[in-house]
Amino acid sequence: MNKQDTSKSSFKSEIAGTVSGFDPQTKTWIPVLSTKKSTELPHLDGQLFIDPALLTAFADDVGHIIHRHPAAVLKPGSINDIIHMVQFARQHRLKIGARGQGHTTFGQSQVAAGIVVDMSTLNAPPLISSDRVEVGAGVTWKTLLLATLAHNLMPPVLTGYLGLSVGGTLSVGGIGGSGYRFGAQVDNVLELQVVTGAGQLEICSPSQNPDLFEAALAGLGQCALIVRATLRLVPAETHTRLCLLFYADLPTMLHDERLLIADGRFDHVVGYVLPGPDGQWVFFIEAARYFSPPTAPSNARLLEGLSFVHGAEQLTDLPFFDFANRVEAEIEALKANGRFTLPHPWFDMFVPDSQIDEYALNVFATLTPDDLGPDFPILFFPLKSQKFKQPFLCVPDEEIFFLFDILRSAPDDPVVVDRMLTSNRELFERARQLGSKHYTISAITLSKQDWKRHFQPVWGKLVIAKHRFDPDNVLTPGPGIF
Repeated sequence: MNKQDTSKSSFKSEIAGTVSGFDPQTKTWIPVLSTKKSTELPHLDGQLFIDPALLTAFADDVGHIIHRHPAAVLKPGSINDIIHMVQFARQHRLKIGARGQGHTTFGQSQVAAGIVVDMSTLNAPPLISSDRVEVGAGVTWKTLLLATLAHNLMPPVLTGYLGLSVGGTLSVGGIGGSGYRFGAQVDNVLELQVVTGAGQLEICSPSQNPDLFEAALAGLGQCALIVRATLRLVPAETHTRLCLLFYADLPTMLHDERLLIADGRFDHVVGYVLPGPDGQWVFFIEAARYFSPPTAPSNARLLEGLSFVHGAEQLTDLPFFDFANRVEAEIEALKANGRFTLPHPWFDMFVPDSQIDEYALNVFATLTPDDLGPDFPILFFPLKSQKFKQPFLCVPDEEIFFLFDILRSAPDDPVVVDRMLTSNRELFERARQLGSKHYTISAITLSKQDWKRHFQPVWGKLVIAKHRFDPDNVLTPGPGIF
């Protein structure tokens, strides 16, 4: 076959995977090359695909546990494509949901037999001004950060891994090491453009359509799909002093985390727990202070009054972006050796400060390195409730709380995965009894009653918003809330 024939074959194959219409009787999509009569699709600037390989790819996420196959995948060429397809889904009683980078772990962004919108195509360059940036929902935080740093600006809160999409993290919350100071990423949004479940493009903010604004932020896509966001920016420094401080035990580490967020000497504070070479756990705080030479922080001041194991600390200066993007190399290594495709039954809970020591120590009393896996850590983010303003990012009713993450990796063995999921549910029940709240990215089997309890005391508000903005319940079925 010559080069021209190969090109024609490739083009024909690509066209064959696209859609020309819809059969409302059987609720099936009609391929472009089919002669079957069908309902005409709305005009699209992008394309709607039914290619089996693509559908399989979108029936997965980073958890690699739940696999719900969509009937079609929309790669929008514009926001209008999303408006039209939500309207079409509503007309034909189809489910539709958005997928950014697919970094949920339990099928939250999957849509069984419905339409998945691949938001990664909404990636036009960010528009930056003196204190804000307007950005498409499909842009990753890495791309956004590189753009803002060129203006000596940055988002106040960055997730540990920058490969996540803006729309994805704003739909769940967005937690980072600076969260004790600035709240979650959803607490730093100035305005949103969203497509509601009624198929309407709306602009919302704290002063314009505030109910819709609140319902979209950390609302898990239940009322609207975020398509564009205007985010607050703060001045950026050029360098980071990274301090790794090791501890003899968990309570001492947690004590120092509280001290550090009380006096604010570091810009970023996260506690880590990893398996050690002798089967014991290694406890350390990752603390970072941002600065721009020639000004530099004092090590004596940074470390004053802390109870880490003296002599074991590691202090390093590095460019700020290298620090912010530090997890990417680890993720790429896992992808290269094939371990990133293993199941990840992650467990994520916001636990009240008054309960975290006893609760975590009880977890560690039975948790083994095999229950965690070798790829990811256990994390303790110290946070302040007064900084968390968005009602649907539900956190404990206590001044200080911790995001407690057990980032499990499992072998590709259903028995082991089920055991970890059972453990997650047991840990969830114990944490919930102590006033904890679920962080909704994790792999925990939840009933509709669990969701109702999770969203208390704002469940009624969510129900009203759902009926108002998604009256036919077409949006985002993956979490199983409604």
